Amino acid sequence: MAKKHYDWTDGPAELEAHSLTKHDVLVGYLCRYFEQRTLNARGRERFRITLVDGFCGGGLYKVRGTSQEALGSPLRMLAAVEEARVRVNHGRIKPLDLDVQYIFIDKDVNAITHLAKILTERGHGAKLGHSIHLMRDEFSTAFPAAMVLVKRHTPRSPTALFFLDQYGYKDVPATLIRTIFQELPHSEIVLTFHVSSFATYMNDEFVDQISNTLAIDIRAALGGQSIEDIKNNDADWRRFIQGALYQALVKNCGAQFFTPFFIRGQGSGHGEYWLVHLSQHHRAQDVMKQVHWQHQNHFVHYGGAGLNMLAPHLMGFRQEFTGGFQFDDVARDQSHEALIVQLAQNIFTLTQPTRIGEIFSSTCNTSPATAGMYNHALETLVGERDIIIVSADGKPRKHARYMQDTDVVEKNPQTRLFPSLAQGTS
Repeated sequence: MAKKHYDWTDGPAELEAHSLTKHDVLVGYLCRYFEQRTLNARGRERFRITLVDGFCGGGLYKVRGTSQEALGSPLRMLAAVEEARVRVNHGRIKPLDLDVQYIFIDKDVNAITHLAKILTERGHGAKLGHSIHLMRDEFSTAFPAAMVLVKRHTPRSPTALFFLDQYGYKDVPATLIRTIFQELPHSEIVLTFHVSSFATYMNDEFVDQISNTLAIDIRAALGGQSIEDIKNNDADWRRFIQGALYQALVKNCGAQFFTPFFIRGQGSGHGEYWLVHLSQHHRAQDVMKQVHWQHQNHFVHYGGAGLNMLAPHLMGFRQEFTGGFQFDDVARDQSHEALIVQLAQNIFTLTQPTRIGEIFSSTCNTSPATAGMYNHALETLVGERDIIIVSADGKPRKHARYMQDTDVVEKNPQTRLFPSLAQGTS
């Protein structure tokens, strides 16, 4: 996943150490993805998918200031799929074939030339033109040809994972992302942006445009500061991106589910990269959030712990800032406590028994918590006799590890909690 300043003219390009974290996240997500998608596929013999790297780079780097070699995203993808192949086939009598097609795109001729050389040297030469396709072009220009390959590989249900590590905010138009979801509805998109790239075009006029479009008084949230003032404060700048800009991005892209958190590179406290995961299914969103918690030292979120993590009033530029939500044990405890209260309030407003999956899907975009964390909060509420959960066949559920999307939740008519909530929310 290359940046404009990378140079493969004379061999591997130089890479900043903090950029390695992005590739770790990519590997983590791919492994989780394959595990989740094949979890209930015991009788299945083949799983087909296309991985598209829209800004792939030259395949190999040298970490700046060291002699350390670092694999680029194409080779990390190939290795991640092999790791996933081992994991998903553990314990299977008949192996499941992960039939993966790769499309690597970059407009830099030196990057594509170097990538072809590295792939051949690393034993992947025979796959070129077959399961591995290289395209030298802008992603937006190469996109139609990539779509043809995706549909050819999975004709019944065309599906791909798109990894788009763009340098600028506008390198991948929102209209193109909408097209992906319209034509490949089961696909997912992972966008990453270098935080400093936003500063090159962001100005007060653009802020006013976002405010008018989204009906959010961003000026008030900024506490009277100009956008230039915000840019000069690392934490505030990221809070602005996450608290306001993500809404414009998500609304324009047509994604039903998303995560908008920051990747913290080595030695980077505030987050060098903004990672946005877009999908059309809440379970895909949950898998990405699992990766955020798994790589807790590498992520940061500028917002709340509960079900209103990015509400406009929580942008909070006038409030004292404590450093962000770090996806650590402290953040986990904060999430658990917030979910207990807020899920109880949510359930109290329901007019009829509702499935756990519906509660999660209707609120997950507003929370950094995973589905498992929701279930643990629900377990607490069941234990305190505030709610009742029953399975599809009518059996009571008390423990988080047994809870399923199809289980039905309702308030306990004998609880004392909900009358007090009613008074507090009137």
